[in-house]
Amino acid sequence: MPAFSSLRHFSCLHPRRPLRRTPGRRPSVLLAVVALAVASAGCQRLPVNLQVSISPGAGADQLSRESLNRLSSQMAREFMQNNPGVNLHLRYIPEAQVLDTLSARSSLGVGPDLMITRAAPAQALAQKGLSRPSELTPAQLDPLAIQYLPGFRQGHRYLALPFLVQPSLACYDRRRISAPPQRLDDLVRLASEGKRIGLPLLFNELLWTSTGFGAEDPLIRLLDGARASNGKPVLEPADHKAALAWLQWLYRANVEPTLKFLDNGDDLVQALEVGKLDWISCNATAIRRLRRDLGANLAVSPLPRTKDGQPSRAFARLLLISFGRDSNPEERRVAQKFALFVLNDYSQNNLMERAVGNMPVNQTVIVPVKNAPELAAMEQSLASSIVPNFRSGVGVTRLAQPISQVLKQTIYGDLRPAEALQQIEALAGASQPGGQGR
Repeated sequence: MPAFSSLRHFSCLHPRRPLRRTPGRRPSVLLAVVALAVASAGCQRLPVNLQVSISPGAGADQLSRESLNRLSSQMAREFMQNNPGVNLHLRYIPEAQVLDTLSARSSLGVGPDLMITRAAPAQALAQKGLSRPSELTPAQLDPLAIQYLPGFRQGHRYLALPFLVQPSLACYDRRRISAPPQRLDDLVRLASEGKRIGLPLLFNELLWTSTGFGAEDPLIRLLDGARASNGKPVLEPADHKAALAWLQWLYRANVEPTLKFLDNGDDLVQALEVGKLDWISCNATAIRRLRRDLGANLAVSPLPRTKDGQPSRAFARLLLISFGRDSNPEERRVAQKFALFVLNDYSQNNLMERAVGNMPVNQTVIVPVKNAPELAAMEQSLASSIVPNFRSGVGVTRLAQPISQVLKQTIYGDLRPAEALQQIEALAGASQPGGQGR
């Protein structure tokens, strides 16, 4: 800790010397009262100022971010009311700036005590030593039944704690489409019939369409650092064939004039709400925004299945809690107490109900699927979702932008599928230790 952070949270006040009676004079009554107060007070607890950095992540629409930020502020107020002497200071940071901002602060010894980010930034923070493993014990964590927790375990501790999960869905206008497409082929058929279908160009949001080609798991392994038998970061022959089949499908899909590829999920949401599209793939956090504009005309469902009826495996967004490295013992204790508070059933249920699109990781929380159709669709989607953790899936998010450019060139005919796959393999190799991108 730097010198200016070495101030402890307890200050013991004692008179430097005992009061002495001056002959012929009575001690001041005020001085006697002060001395008595000091003596009886002993050690006084100073406020604990906890710094909390929050980055809900790129790709969540502004309305959803504002909702989550508002609820985070509410939870902070409730925690402070129940813990006098604790001051929580929330700071919201765009995801693209998380690593640079927190690196700069930690270089001065004033990094945050607790951080809420998505999986890829959280892993980068852990790898750079900007976060510390949780010191919470099984006795504290087990009653919360936190889903996805094993993917963040290192030894007997956890590098991060799951906080909220946001599944992917299909959102559509029921005035234009009476029933959701059940298969990926049905989606193409609807486009051929004139229905306006929207898909994202962003790689991690589009990868679900590769499930039916058997390409999803091989691509995830490739981008997470798995290597073929020759030691190079390339796909094995069978996996290469599957990935190529998916890219060829994308190459041909743009032939349908009403099948539109837009840059990301936010663009798709905007197009659906203004009536330029009839069906889109979407993140569940967009539901509140779409409901505001479409009202009862908005319908949601799980994404279309594969040709053989298996669920498509879409990437879900996972928000994580990480702990900073610059906290003193008291700050760390309070940060972990706050983490337990936001993970308890009260807070998790409140976030689910009021920040629409966020699902609890606390499995003791009952999801009222009978009361809200969107909750049933979210729960069904999560059952087959890929939820990134520190062992699998983070590479897809980390390389989403450059691979998205490759997909864009493929879909619009600037790259042949085989050339696109070569570039994806090259990007995977450059991002691995010993590659050109390191």
